[in-house]
Amino acid sequence: MKNTMNNESEIISKILRNFRKSPLHKNEFFQSDSEIIRLGDKDYLISVDGYSDEDHFRLDDPYILGINFAACTLSDIFACGGRPLLFCNSLNCESNWSADFIDAVSKGISTVLEKCNTGFIGGDLGYYGNWNFTGVVIGEAEKIVTRKGAFTGDLLYLTGETGSGNFEAVSVLNKTVSESEDLFKNNPVVFPIRLREAALVSKYASSCIDTSDGLFKSLEIISEINGRGFRVLDIPYFAPGVEWTKRTGLPKECLMFGECGEYELLFTVNPANEKNLLLEAEEAGCTLYKIGRITETNIKTLEVNGKEIALNDFNIYARDFSDHYKYITALTQYLISKAAR
Repeated sequence: MKNTMNNESEIISKILRNFRKSPLHKNEFFQSDSEIIRLGDKDYLISVDGYSDEDHFRLDDPYILGINFAACTLSDIFACGGRPLLFCNSLNCESNWSADFIDAVSKGISTVLEKCNTGFIGGDLGYYGNWNFTGVVIGEAEKIVTRKGAFTGDLLYLTGETGSGNFEAVSVLNKTVSESEDLFKNNPVVFPIRLREAALVSKYASSCIDTSDGLFKSLEIISEINGRGFRVLDIPYFAPGVEWTKRTGLPKECLMFGECGEYELLFTVNPANEKNLLLEAEEAGCTLYKIGRITETNIKTLEVNGKEIALNDFNIYARDFSDHYKYITALTQYLISKAAR
């Protein structure tokens, strides 16, 4: 049974009506991955993000867990074309986490911060109930990019493969692990640190969002905020994820529609700037994937095996389901029905 009150945007909108907006807050809510604040004579980026057991991160390697906590938190700064300056966090530990486990988590976080030359300024540590992590990051950018700014004809680019986040999630859902245990064991997911790509976003992107909630949801948000549609094709899928869909008989498109995202950057760029973008990406050692373009109408389409599929009727969201498996079943049935038309 679906519960419409689980609509995240609706709930957040209700919450925001209780607060006065600060004159130092420069962007509109929902229109930017990070909030933009004015301090002195300069704009800064600030973002807060939380993770818990509902995000289905694997806990078998605490060092990778720490890397993923930090990389995912910094992703909102990268999506605005920014550089992270300062970082703090609150970590609530499971009762069975040892001092060595927590130390390894902190080393993973530190590894990411060192790569980004980001200062750690403290936080909080606790033990109660299930684990959860909250990260806060402040950043800056040469040119801040928001979700709004895409124009008809702009090209859609992605900074990495799609599906690793959903692959990570299903590795934790015990009903699926037995048939693919070797696949999950041999392919630990380490989420990307897109600092170099963020500089390209700042210089060339007309809009940008990270894929923390999955590729399709990110495409939807860009489409709706800019009042336009999209046509996508040639999606670069995470190979172990594709193998998992083959073993389970699911459409590989589940990897782009599922809402446990991979924290890549999805951005739009004017075709006139594409050549320079790709030249600088090559010089910086960055791999970019062109997956489509923004269209004039609000029609949303995906090309699969040469067939164009309309997606405007899509209305299946994870938070509307109390059971993960019912969500996966509904998503699978939708994709199969589309392919059969």
